[in-house]
Amino acid sequence: MPRWTVRFHPYVDLRDTELLGLVARIEAIAGLLRDVPLPPGLRRDIDRLNVVRAVRGTTGIEGANLTEDEVGAILDAGPEDEPVLGDARAREEAEARNAARAMDYIRRTVNEAPEQDLTEQHVREIHWLTTDGIDYRRNVPGAYRDHPVTAGDYQAPSPQEVGDLMARFFAWFSESRDRDRWPECIRAVAAHFYLISIHPFGDGNGRTSRAVESFLLYRSGINSLGFYSLANFYYLHRPEYLEMLTRARFVFGREDSEFVDLTEFSKFALGGLRDELELVRTETAGFLRSLAIADYARETLRKDGQLRSRVGERQLQLVRLAIGSPIPMAALRRREHAAAALYAGATNKTLTRDINALREQALVYVANGQLHANVALMNQFTESPSE
Repeated sequence: MPRWTVRFHPYVDLRDTELLGLVARIEAIAGLLRDVPLPPGLRRDIDRLNVVRAVRGTTGIEGANLTEDEVGAILDAGPEDEPVLGDARAREEAEARNAARAMDYIRRTVNEAPEQDLTEQHVREIHWLTTDGIDYRRNVPGAYRDHPVTAGDYQAPSPQEVGDLMARFFAWFSESRDRDRWPECIRAVAAHFYLISIHPFGDGNGRTSRAVESFLLYRSGINSLGFYSLANFYYLHRPEYLEMLTRARFVFGREDSEFVDLTEFSKFALGGLRDELELVRTETAGFLRSLAIADYARETLRKDGQLRSRVGERQLQLVRLAIGSPIPMAALRRREHAAAALYAGATNKTLTRDINALREQALVYVANGQLHANVALMNQFTESPSE
């Protein structure tokens, strides 16, 4: 298995137009998301969604086979609750809990002191949280390894080199000229690359490296709307992720070159970050449209003079119940859906009249046997005249 000499002479081509375009798009979307005023409950929903994805992603890269629903159930369970997955999958469950704990630590640490730099204590604490309570062979949470390990397809530095390499890593990160020249998102990707290449711990190095990357992105405000990371992207593109790490070491960082060219790895990672941010932006817009259609329906019914009547209030509640979760018409007519409580003591003729009235006002529509709130109606208030 080949060795790779860790060298702190990274190079990123800041003239590369593709790279510059990615950085510009990332910063633009991040700025837009930071300025979006969201109700606390909606912000928590978005944050939770992205934490679940990040936990599933970072553990999945290392072999855990968790679904997003399973991760959500694990995060919802209290410390005194029964295991969610059962004894046979206890390690997967523990890894998911620990990954979430590491993310919570990052959020609290950065929020308490937003300007603080990355330190050795941060990295050790993230590793401790990531591997605590899990019986990994020859791993001590928060402690550098004292034995040889492999990292992907190469032999990681010897245990005797780890302490010095980590000291050099922190010196490079905090003191080199790259600190002021490189955009924060590129520095985060480079830190991830170096930590996963040094492989300083007995186990959990990949998860720790990706968490440190998230720490730096969160600190820079790139993911301030909700905690999300590149872990989901790396998970969905795991073969390409591992291949790009290998190429960064052995093709763009070969031993006969003084420099380690991280341009291609940065473009790969930042392309993923852009896609993740675009997804968050789209989902945030969808959440906001859902809020807006409820207000729009209220205003429409108020203008028609119906809102103060029992019929108008019932119709408004029907629209709200159809937002985000279409209502099966057959179940509604058979009184098997929660929305049927609005029509207790009424006939299906009343239900039909309500739906027809709402359809005439374009507040709902029926498709594939399901009643939908017409959330797309809100696009008229967001599209520019040229679109």
